[in-house]
Amino acid sequence: MIDFQNDFCSPEVFDGAPATNTHNAQTALRANAFARRAGDLGARVVYTRQVLDFDHLTDRQRRWETPDGLCAAGTWGAELFVPPVPNASVVVKHRFDCWQSPSFTGLLDHYDIDGLVICGVELVCCVLYAVMGAAERGYHYLVPQDLVSGQDPGDQTDNKAVRDFLRFNQAERAVESGDDILAGWRQQLPGPGLPGPDPR
Repeated sequence: MIDFQNDFCSPEVFDGAPATNTHNAQTALRANAFARRAGDLGARVVYTRQVLDFDHLTDRQRRWETPDGLCAAGTWGAELFVPPVPNASVVVKHRFDCWQSPSFTGLLDHYDIDGLVICGVELVCCVLYAVMGAAERGYHYLVPQDLVSGQDPGDQTDNKAVRDFLRFNQAERAVESGDDILAGWRQQLPGPGLPGPDPR
């Protein structure tokens, strides 16, 4: 669950300007419902929170950031837009790329997680980095297209470009619906006391 935070997802209107996060808000709600059902089937749910904290940036990164940037530490914008589902883990990352977070990679190692279902916002950065990092590190992963999104104005441009990349370059990974994944898992459900579904 990549960065379902207020700064990325809240559809509030500021100074009369139209909201540009409405699709992210809808995606976050759908993804959280998916996470709850996945957790009920035995999947481990992990939320990442991007937090802008200058103490965790390199000198070069600090040159290009401002303290009031997206998801600044201690702000409402950095808080999750959706409540974590029961038994989920929440980890912090300090850049768009979740693979730069020792908390995230350490959790995957601790639980020996091999398969991922990547849900999240923003398609053009946070989600794309999560996908590319998973591929580079040898994880099995799926990206349900109804559970990833970006800012509304990008639906026909940059968001579409990332979706096209996934569909044409990684067609076996870019499934259309989280419901399809859940249905496949339910078919794999074992008897009592046996391991849960394989996320592949």
